[in-house]
Amino acid sequence: MELQHVLQSIGSIADLPGLITWLGHRAKLEPIPHSAWNKPGSRTFDLTLVGQTTGLPWFAINSTQPERDAVLLARRIVRRGKLAVVLALDSRGCQLGISVAFGRAPGLRISLSTPDPESLASLARLAGTPEGGALAFAARAADALSTEPVGRRFFREFKGTLDRMAAALPEPMPRADRHAVVLLQLTRVLFLYFIQSKGWLGQRNQFLAEEVDRCLSRGCRIHRDFLRPLFFGTLNQPGPDRSRMARQFGAIPFLNGGLFEPHVLERRYRADIPNPLWCDAFDRLFERFHFTVSEGTKPGSVAPDMLGHVFEGVMDPDDRRASGTFYTPAALVERLVDAALTVVLAIRMGCSEQEAERRLIEQDPAAARVLDGITVLDPAVGSGAFLLGTLHRLSVTGKPSGHAERKRRVLQQSLFGVDRNAAAVRLAELRLWLSVIADDPSNSAHAVRPLPNLDCLIRQGDSLFDPGGLDLLSAASRQDPALITEISQVRKQVIGATGPQKRSWVRQLRQLEVRALGSSLCQAEVQRSGVIAGYLQLARAPDLFGRQRGLDRELCTGLSQERAALRRLRQARRRLSRQEEVPWFHYRSAFADVFAQGGFDLVIGNPPWLRSEAIPHSTRRQIAARYRWWKCRGVGYGKSPDLAIAFLERAFDLARPRGIVAMLVPAKIATAGYGAEARHALASSTTLHVLANVTGTREAAFDATVYPLALIAGNATPSLNQLVRTNLSYDTGDRLEQTELRGGAPWILKHSGVQAVLVDLEQQQTHLAENVTCHLGVKTGLNQVFLDPPADIEPMLLRWALRGRDVRPFRCCPKLRLLWTHDALGHPLSRLPPRAQAHLNQHADALRSRRDFQREPFWMVFRAVPAVARYRVVWSDLSRQLKAAALTTRNDSQCIPLNTCYVAPVASALQAHALAAWLNSTWIRAVAMLSAVPAAGGFFRFNAGVVTALPLPPAALADRDLAQLALQGRAGHPVKTEIDALVAHHLSLPERAHRALRDALGPCPIDHR
Repeated sequence: MELQHVLQSIGSIADLPGLITWLGHRAKLEPIPHSAWNKPGSRTFDLTLVGQTTGLPWFAINSTQPERDAVLLARRIVRRGKLAVVLALDSRGCQLGISVAFGRAPGLRISLSTPDPESLASLARLAGTPEGGALAFAARAADALSTEPVGRRFFREFKGTLDRMAAALPEPMPRADRHAVVLLQLTRVLFLYFIQSKGWLGQRNQFLAEEVDRCLSRGCRIHRDFLRPLFFGTLNQPGPDRSRMARQFGAIPFLNGGLFEPHVLERRYRADIPNPLWCDAFDRLFERFHFTVSEGTKPGSVAPDMLGHVFEGVMDPDDRRASGTFYTPAALVERLVDAALTVVLAIRMGCSEQEAERRLIEQDPAAARVLDGITVLDPAVGSGAFLLGTLHRLSVTGKPSGHAERKRRVLQQSLFGVDRNAAAVRLAELRLWLSVIADDPSNSAHAVRPLPNLDCLIRQGDSLFDPGGLDLLSAASRQDPALITEISQVRKQVIGATGPQKRSWVRQLRQLEVRALGSSLCQAEVQRSGVIAGYLQLARAPDLFGRQRGLDRELCTGLSQERAALRRLRQARRRLSRQEEVPWFHYRSAFADVFAQGGFDLVIGNPPWLRSEAIPHSTRRQIAARYRWWKCRGVGYGKSPDLAIAFLERAFDLARPRGIVAMLVPAKIATAGYGAEARHALASSTTLHVLANVTGTREAAFDATVYPLALIAGNATPSLNQLVRTNLSYDTGDRLEQTELRGGAPWILKHSGVQAVLVDLEQQQTHLAENVTCHLGVKTGLNQVFLDPPADIEPMLLRWALRGRDVRPFRCCPKLRLLWTHDALGHPLSRLPPRAQAHLNQHADALRSRRDFQREPFWMVFRAVPAVARYRVVWSDLSRQLKAAALTTRNDSQCIPLNTCYVAPVASALQAHALAAWLNSTWIRAVAMLSAVPAAGGFFRFNAGVVTALPLPPAALADRDLAQLALQGRAGHPVKTEIDALVAHHLSLPERAHRALRDALGPCPIDHR
């Protein structure tokens, strides 16, 4: 019996065991006690056990909204730490919903009477019992509901099509413009394929393919004779205003929305993409995939939620790295949005966060009323993932029948976004439009309402700075209430306007923004003039001896800066009055009505992650002058602030008092030295609700190797008893007192009790940096030349290359030879033996081209002096735990630590062995791991900043017992217990500290390298 026939035979829960049997699992039919998966105050379900797979149950429920209820019950089961498959049957609507209680697996809705091929294929993948038991089956079932396989194929084809078109455009134009023009055309066609899946294009599911064939059969050009008339004469024109040619397309909806209006680049370049490229795009890309506007419901289809991956994939790799742009997984977006809205709801309703989460997920009407009209901003909107997640949550809260209308209303009054990348802004608009279309119940083109105009809500601009170099962020910006009201009203008119009426409203809105910016400029001038007057008053004031202070260096510098800022403000005001157009994006002008209420209710997003060294020097200076939290602590890798810190501080500028900020930021902000200023400010002046390190969780499966921290905080001073949750789920995870996090010390978020131990060590003990200097190992700059050299190289130049993977506790096991061109003091040899000279001469040009090369001889390597110190301690930069070894013997002098190791020169063998024992102790390893930056595969980076911050009393370096134990450890004897006892004595560690640090370190890891 075919699967389709099995589905058609299902009329009640009693028939579901037949489906279970067909899939190859054990069928059952047993009612479940009412109290098993229901709890007081929650929505109740009547469960029936209909099957079992290696201990994993299949539950069934009756439901009028099968997909939603299957997901709801599955997530309830997940929160209790269980696994299950959930089937929700709508016998009247002939629908079956399926979800898996495993992570944040999506739901699948299948029509029992007419199941589509993609849904049948997904359901068929649940057949059979895999090896590995219940967990393996649950993982496979979750994968069957995902869209990843078709997604990868689509991204590859989309990127290839974009690159081929951009390279072949006939008209000469800059590379960036070429890329933007082609991306615009492809996104328009992509949007139309989604529209076509709704049956809105001429009531034909093959409208686009048929029209392309018709165009080619007439010998016409696809771009000029089909797409342009479709875009600019049909989709952006109301039916009565269309030309005779446009009417030949048939019943095509009037979509409006801005996507089908000529772009400025299209006016500048009249370049048509040739027919062969368009034929290639339709044949290899668009016609090969099935499109659906319903996100996540048809795993074999291309859904709008893939557009975020498209945006990331089509960016130039250099641009991606330069901007720190990476697509945020949908599951993580959903969790952060839900957690943030839960906090907003709990504050507004005056209830617990657990109660607020229940009301939010179960779509409580009272919660919908409370959240109605809140303002939400993503200041680095990217492809719109967070705005889309917020739109979904806010629109489904309430009666299901009104989702489409509610989405339009939420879009009009609640969602705002800004991004520097024009393509990102366009894709964000595209995804939001598609979300509106997905819920639109219209069954004909004539019934489709025009899409809202989003270009006044999703803006291209810089969230960190005014490009004019002005600082209007601190200006009071108290606008005229009448102007505020007018801006709000006109923006609403722009969102819904069409045709000439739209152009009129847009012009009015721009004029109002000019007035708002002019007001801000005037207020900023007054503010700057007041500061200048204050400086002059200080100069005239008498000092302690009654003499006039005068303009000393400090006052002159400040006065010069303020006068320069005042000149820029006046120039900007004159330029504004001449051009009558806002020359750049300015928050308090563009969203003046929002700031009249104090700012945004919720600022959410995943800002760019970009290390300081990747940011241009001029921009770094500008950031440092503007943002207090963006501070450098030392120099070198890992000590430069991340751009995300500036965005985080900016988010609190944009949030209203008592508003909420929810951001994904690098996890290293919690421990890195450069994050101290941000940690201190967050812990002392904001109300921290969530600090959750989501690294390694299933929903945080980024395509890039990243380590995210979810931060949710209120823009308000914290109460004395504020608790901070360390998990995004409200019924799991540790809770810390916010007072424990103050002072800027590293935040330890996973292990309760250990934060107090670290604070005590910080306050009571000296740091290793006060007695020992750490260096990164040797950098050759061209390993293929120096490592594993030819066998005939003179033996006097051969040493052992010591890599991080070669370091074990107390001993080293090097495996590769190194061509060493320096003397015993680390200075480069002036002359080399002939065979070594001949070998290096072959690579002379490459050696001189090394980034760090400064002077001859060309065979010199870098950081050689500390690497050959007589007495050294080395440890691996990247490891699962801190492991150190002392190099003190004659044989050890033949080992040269490379730059995957760190090396600490010391004065004697006694100090070297004592320090190695110290670093290998349980307590010091725990402190180091808690401060280290996490890396992939359970590894950590034990860089110089981490190790020099470790506690080290001076007496420990001279402890002969520690040194003796290190020698015994090198010989292979077990010394862990004795070393731990001595280290605990030096640190005066109480028993409670022993327990906290041991729990933090966890089980002893196995080093597979």
